[in-house]
Amino acid sequence: MFENGFFNRKKRDIAPFIFLALGLFFILLGYVLTRAYFFWANFSYFSTETSNDVLLAFLHGLRFDFVAIALLNTPLILALCVTIWFRRFVNIGIIFILFYLLLVDVPAIIINFIDTVYFPYTGRRSGPEIFSMANDVVTQLPELIFVYWGYVIGTVVIFISYVLLLSRLRKKLKPVFINKLLMLLLCFVLILLFIVAGRGGLQSKPIRALNAYSYPSSGLGGLVLNTPFSLLREDPDDLKRVNYFSSDEDIKAVLDIAGSKIKTVEHKNHNVVILILESFGLEYFGPPYGLRSYAPFLQGLAEKGRFFPNGIANGRRSIEAVPSILAGIPSLMSEAYMRSPYQSNTLYGLGEIVKPYGYSTAFFHGAKNGSMYFDDTTYRFGFSQYYGRDEYPDSSQFDGQWGIFDEPFLQFTLDELDKMSKPFMSGIFTISSHPPYTLPEQYEDTIQEGDIPMHRVVQYSDIALRRFFETAATKDWYKDTLFVITADHTSDNFDPRFASTLGRHQIPIILYQPNQEIKKGVITEVAQQIDIPATIVDYLNLPEKDKILPFGRSLLTANSQADAIFKEEDAFWLLSQGKYVKLPMAKDAAIETGDLPDTFTKSLESEVPVDLEKLTRRLKAYVQMYTNGLIDNSLYRFSSEKTE
Repeated sequence: MFENGFFNRKKRDIAPFIFLALGLFFILLGYVLTRAYFFWANFSYFSTETSNDVLLAFLHGLRFDFVAIALLNTPLILALCVTIWFRRFVNIGIIFILFYLLLVDVPAIIINFIDTVYFPYTGRRSGPEIFSMANDVVTQLPELIFVYWGYVIGTVVIFISYVLLLSRLRKKLKPVFINKLLMLLLCFVLILLFIVAGRGGLQSKPIRALNAYSYPSSGLGGLVLNTPFSLLREDPDDLKRVNYFSSDEDIKAVLDIAGSKIKTVEHKNHNVVILILESFGLEYFGPPYGLRSYAPFLQGLAEKGRFFPNGIANGRRSIEAVPSILAGIPSLMSEAYMRSPYQSNTLYGLGEIVKPYGYSTAFFHGAKNGSMYFDDTTYRFGFSQYYGRDEYPDSSQFDGQWGIFDEPFLQFTLDELDKMSKPFMSGIFTISSHPPYTLPEQYEDTIQEGDIPMHRVVQYSDIALRRFFETAATKDWYKDTLFVITADHTSDNFDPRFASTLGRHQIPIILYQPNQEIKKGVITEVAQQIDIPATIVDYLNLPEKDKILPFGRSLLTANSQADAIFKEEDAFWLLSQGKYVKLPMAKDAAIETGDLPDTFTKSLESEVPVDLEKLTRRLKAYVQMYTNGLIDNSLYRFSSEKTE
């Protein structure tokens, strides 16, 4: 029976293996080509790297390509090693391989290609956290297709190219027979190779994304990696306990946390408006900061207030900025806090803190309701009302992509603020300074072209901001209001001086009080988004510092040793006193220190010697306090104690 066709006792046809080998070769070529496109499309991000390191990054990237291909195709190779022994399954096996490659491997290449779009906004390859954004992607799919039509065409071209290529290979395939002993050996070797490739080599532990940042340069980690690898090998944030210090007392000593009692004082019934400007990097300011001002009104307003040109965004995404600004929590893990397993931890938002003192609270964001979960997030932080696109009365002001244009929405916001009982606290998040760079029709011919498309929409948002303050100045509540103005993150880069990891976190932070109840001036200390809650509580004289996380500090008090922290390139960073410390997550990786680049405004104390070892210990203390605090739900144990 077997001899007649069901089972060939003598020889086996290895045509399916040959077809798979050829197919995987072209799949590997797809990874290489999409990496080359990724490098070209994000050239400004890697412009400071040497050509030698870039070449090494391409070579090192092959290791991660092999891992992704091996992990995706292990089920296929196992199935093939079983069915290859049955003659009637040879042709079926070849067809199965064809469809497997088209439905598994080719989509992986397409994902690698499409992630090129998202990289400039996060500075890293997308990992499992991207799945938590599925609802946003589905909701915005028509707009995304319209904006990134080139990638839609590219996706179709890639898929059709592989259909034609693999179909042609299949037609040219001829039977190749070997005896069953060699077939057995071949199956054993292939399974062994896939195991080794899936681990990334013969080292003791399988490689992870961390390994991509260790060679040839940490700044090239995103180029070394591929997105399928990140999706397959990186677990959603499951933090591991950190033990740099043996006790909380050691951490308090390193960070100079006194754990003082809070004195009850008479609080100030002033209003607070927190303006979060979409993608307003410091480089859009003019000299002495950027090359040319695309936000002249905002820069002029900064000169009238308390301006921190050395402001730092604690993350690279909008969804990371809102918890930092409204609750003071940094973004020191890959997943955004509000999409992490720790989102239900104890966390006090500004809205919750001020409500007991008679404040009405609202958050305004002109995008579609539910975008980035901002409505749920701001409710979580104690803001009672949320106003989005759904609440805006005139649909003709919709930009066709994301939401309501900034100028009309900010005027709508002022109308709603007028209706709120006083005192009030409001958060306002603009949207127009964002791809696809849409302008209202009346501004198409009046706003000048910049060096990049982003410059035009930044100018428009600056105009909208000017009109907002012009109207606000006519309100009776204006002079009794603290305006806190910052950005969620940076965006498209043109000025090469800002094309660095540090430059991509530089944002303006401005405190403006029309009655000048705060000391104005250009403050050259480092400031960060997570300082904002402490600053507002300090300004209002609220005895609620036990609800302020210990990572930030009040910007109303001078502090020449102020810190800023963030995570990027699979490393933790600390900026302080004109220096930076980079602490890689990879075990045994060297700690890097250096001077802040020239894009940072130097202080008079910049010539004072800095103890870099002390800064390193401070960074480790922050990391331990953050990590273990999330795991134990005890972030506030280092905060001040409230007296009854």
